[in-house]
Formats: sequence, C-alpha cells, structure tokens
Amino acid sequence: MKLLPVLFLAVSIILSGSLCNAQTMLDMKDEAGMKYKQADAEINRIYKMARDTCNSAGKERLKKAQLAWIKYRDLCCEAEALFYEGGSMSGLAYSNCMIDVTKERTNHLKLFTISRLEYRMLPVYQ
Repeated sequence: MKLLPVLFLAVSIILSGSLCNAQTMLDMKDEAGMKYKQADAEINRIYKMARDTCNSAGKERLKKAQLAWIKYRDLCCEAEALFYEGGSMSGLAYSNCMIDVTKERTNHLKLFTISRLEYRMLPVYQ
C-alpha cells in the first residue's frame, strides 16, 4: 500500500509529458509520437546550423559526437521504459524520454551554435 503514492507520482511525471487533451493511452501515445517528430525535426535543423559553423575537422567531430549522443539517447530511454516493462506505460515512458532528451540536446546544440557565431564576431577572429 505504501507503493501507491510512489506509483501515482511516477505515472503523473510520465503523463506530464503528454498533452492535456489526451483521454486514452492510445491518444497519449499518438500525441507523444507527434511531439517527438517535432523535436526530431528541430534537432535536425539546429544540427545543420551547428555543422555550418564548423570547419571540416569540426564537422567530423560534431558528427561523431552526434552519433554518440544518439546511442546515449536510445540507451537512456530504453532503460527508462524498462521500469514499466510489460505494462502499457512502457511505450509512453520511452516516447516522453525521447522527447525530453532530444530537446535537451537541441538546446545544447543551440548554445554551441550561438557561441561559435559570437566567437566569429570577435576582432581576434577576423
């Protein structure tokens, strides 16, 4: 019985990543899928901008870092979904994790890009 509040909190945290309009698990999964597609499109757009700020060696390092991050993202979200293995929350937990981790990486790439562009504006660089 002591696990009930913990379970309720965990479900609340997972569902907080979903839109409020969802009424069923299928709706929540569909909305999470839509949100992930948006997050994925945004990270691809920002990654291309970040890549454009690099020289050829920097582009290769950024590509390696991005590929390593993709592996990290997948493993991280698989581990998070494992907590709900066998239950209907597993897929939603995975999707919400993918959304959150992708948005975090997108923000990191935005900061990377901005700092590279700001550096180019310094008199020393010119």
